[in-house]
Amino acid sequence: MSEIRYYEEWAMNAWPCLQTRAVDGWLLRWADGYTKRANSVQPLYPAHLPLGQKIREAEAFYRRLELPVIFKMTEASEPAGLDAELENRGYALMEPVSIQTLRFGENGLPQPAHGEIELSPGLKEEWLSSFLAMSPSHAPHKETIRRLFAQPLSDCCFAALKVNGETAACGLSVLHGGEAGLFDIVTGPAYRRRGYGEALILHLLHWGRERGARGAFLQVLAENEPAVRLYAKLGFTERFRQWYRVKQEVRD
Repeated sequence: MSEIRYYEEWAMNAWPCLQTRAVDGWLLRWADGYTKRANSVQPLYPAHLPLGQKIREAEAFYRRLELPVIFKMTEASEPAGLDAELENRGYALMEPVSIQTLRFGENGLPQPAHGEIELSPGLKEEWLSSFLAMSPSHAPHKETIRRLFAQPLSDCCFAALKVNGETAACGLSVLHGGEAGLFDIVTGPAYRRRGYGEALILHLLHWGRERGARGAFLQVLAENEPAVRLYAKLGFTERFRQWYRVKQEVRD
C-alpha cells in the first residue's frame, strides 16, 4: 500500500461521515454537507468501469443530496488521468492541503506554556459552542456535528484551552492506528499570535503520546502560512498534498 493511500484511509477512519457508497474503487462520502473531506468522492482504488460512467454516477449521487460534486484528489488518485479529466469537465481546483506528520521519538515533547486545559473523551455542549463561536461558518452544521460524534469509532479527545475562565482555543484529537490525528484546531480572534494555539496542540500531542501513539497527523490548508509555520516549529513535516476538484455548475 502506498503511503498516500495509507493516510487517506487513516483520515477516513478517523473522521466520520454519515453514509458511504462504494462505486468500483471510489468511495462516495456524505455528512450532510459538513466539511469537504466528509462530502466528497475518494478515488482510492483501481477500477474497471468506464471513467465517464463513474463520474456521472458520482454526480448523480451528490445532486440527489443537493450538494456540490467534489472529488478529493492526490497524486495516487485512481485512475491515472482523473484530475485532467475532471478539469476538462469543468471541475475547478480548490484548497490545496498539506498532509503533515510528526514522529514522537524518544526526546519527549515541550510542555505547554499557557492556559489551563480541559479534556473530554466526548463532545460536550460547551466545547461545541466555543468551536462554533470561533468558526461561525460551521454554525449551520451544529446538529450534524452532534450526530457525527455521538458514537465515535475511535478514541477521541476534545480539548479547550482556558484563559481566565474563557476558552482561548479548542481542538480535537482522534487516536487511530497508532497515530494521533489533529482536527478542527481553532483559536479565538482575541487570543491569536499569543501562543495559545501552540499550547493547545501540545496538550493534544501529549494526550496522544500518553495513550501509545507513535506520532501525529494533520491536514492544513497550504495557503494558511501562520498555521504552516507553527506546525513546522513543532516538528511536523509535509508528506504529500491533496486538493479538491469542485464541479462548476452552470446556472440559467
